[in-house]
Amino acid sequence: MSKDPPLVEVRGLEKIYAGGSRVAAVRAVDLVVERGEFTALAGPSGSGKSTLLNLIGTLDLPTKGEVLHEGRLVSRLPLPDLADFRLRTLGFVFQSYNLIPVLTAVENVEYPLVLQNIAPRERRRAAQKALSWVGLETYADRRPDLLSGGQQQRVAVARAIVHRPDLVLADEPTANLDSKTGAALLDLMETLNQDHGITFLFSSHDPAVLSRARRVVRLQDGQLNGEDQRGR
Repeated sequence: MSKDPPLVEVRGLEKIYAGGSRVAAVRAVDLVVERGEFTALAGPSGSGKSTLLNLIGTLDLPTKGEVLHEGRLVSRLPLPDLADFRLRTLGFVFQSYNLIPVLTAVENVEYPLVLQNIAPRERRRAAQKALSWVGLETYADRRPDLLSGGQQQRVAVARAIVHRPDLVLADEPTANLDSKTGAALLDLMETLNQDHGITFLFSSHDPAVLSRARRVVRLQDGQLNGEDQRGR
């Protein structure tokens, strides 16, 4: 019996930025992420972890190498197909939240479904459910400027999961949060992973994040530098 392909596989991945001097942000990376993982990419600033996350999320394209999702080569898709792939398959959580200031919490959460042309009643119902998952159902009508940083990040998580993506990519998700709020956010993400089967891949140098991850993949100077595995 043939084995299903991994959720994510990168082969020989490289990203070189050409400016005044050529900078290899990611070099010769091979990595597999299976469905259901709760994994962190770790390393100091400049190690390449955010670049690798962006390459896996197809927000950036590799100079060399391949990115596959469930065996599908996505790093060479035409740009319109890439946008559709991201919209339907991935969720993103950014350290700066990236909420739309003029929209309420529930409107921010349902925005990916607007882009998918989901009917208004169905997308509002899905957005309200996602807000309930992150404990913010009573804040649905508040705009971002009336929410704390932790609440804004929870809205961002709700937006990332509203369309039930295969994979959520989170870039330094606790960077702008105090330790208590960051711990609550990690509790939430662990619950979404364990109870709803959502795969999470983080980039972080926060020890609190790394202590929660069941797998930590370490990078140094754009290359893999070992990993640690922990039980569930």
